[in-house]
Amino acid sequence: MASSQIFGSVRQGSRRAYTSGGIQTLDLNLGGDAIFAQGLPERAEIVRMGYSFSAQMPAASAWTLLITIPTTLANLSLQNANAAGGKSYIIDRFWIKAVTSMASACWLTPLSQLVKPGTALVANDATVLRTNLSGASNTDSAQIVMASTATGCLTDKWNHHGGANVSPTTNIAACVEVLCYGRYIVPPQGSFNINAQESVSGGTAICGVEWHEVALDRG
Repeated sequence: MASSQIFGSVRQGSRRAYTSGGIQTLDLNLGGDAIFAQGLPERAEIVRMGYSFSAQMPAASAWTLLITIPTTLANLSLQNANAAGGKSYIIDRFWIKAVTSMASACWLTPLSQLVKPGTALVANDATVLRTNLSGASNTDSAQIVMASTATGCLTDKWNHHGGANVSPTTNIAACVEVLCYGRYIVPPQGSFNINAQESVSGGTAICGVEWHEVALDRG
């Protein structure tokens, strides 16, 4: 085990406090890599800042799944209502869940589409269910709508995500989630649209999305 030194402050383990500065010693492995301990579980640091949210359709708004790829319809659209220069939305994950039973041996594929600024945002739908993921009182800045063809979706521009073969005859509550890990960033006045395609007709579904609101220099 080797060691090295830096000048500055280092966090003191799980106490979430820092040393007073000066020369600090870091441990290195035999390959010369610095050894660090993760202070919090993955994504907990950004969530604790209070601007991480989830939104989902109520069960009463479930849509009928189709075997065709949608054209301009977004069953759920997360619209960034911030003005230019404001916070961007980092998409963490989204999901599709069956409300009524799909056909047996049915393949379900989640779809998403990122729409750049330029399309007028649709008025917010207050019936969409929202949650602050840290339990903070901060509210999101999104305009979220359901079953809209006015959110800028383009035919054949959908991203197709890894789906699942839903095999049982009764598959109520079958759920497919897509872990985006920040792969999609919705700029101010842009939108993130969600839909799904199935392989055999039958069943209805709802969907939801989780995101972080962060001020970013997008280059």
